[in-house]
Amino acid sequence: MNIFPAHGTVNIVTEGNLILIEAKGLWNIEYLDLLHKELIKAVSQVDKNNYAALITLSGEAISVDEGFEYHLNFIRQGNIKAVALNLANCTTAPLTKSMCTKLYRAADIKHAIFDNNHDARLWLENELKHPPTTSK
Repeated sequence: MNIFPAHGTVNIVTEGNLILIEAKGLWNIEYLDLLHKELIKAVSQVDKNNYAALITLSGEAISVDEGFEYHLNFIRQGNIKAVALNLANCTTAPLTKSMCTKLYRAADIKHAIFDNNHDARLWLENELKHPPTTSK
């Protein structure tokens, strides 16, 4: 049972094998719990061997310190092919870019940073054209 309300907002939809995430921070552990539950639902709607995510971040898109390892352990369990991040509306873009780069490198997930969704989607669609890799 969470004793604090989730800080931050998230909206997740799927389109084909793309998971589209709009998230606004700051984020606490309770938010990450909510995010993880929503991501599990979204992954159930895509090809688990060939999917990617477009994450559009806004506001102060940073997490509490303990959130890094918590989220890293969660994403390591998945089989995502690539992640594109749109930081155009992120007020903490340099810090968020550094945090996300560290996170996705640690999880060995191919990722790229963009300033618009159009270019991010093109990159992800190209990544999904390559044959699926084996599960982690």
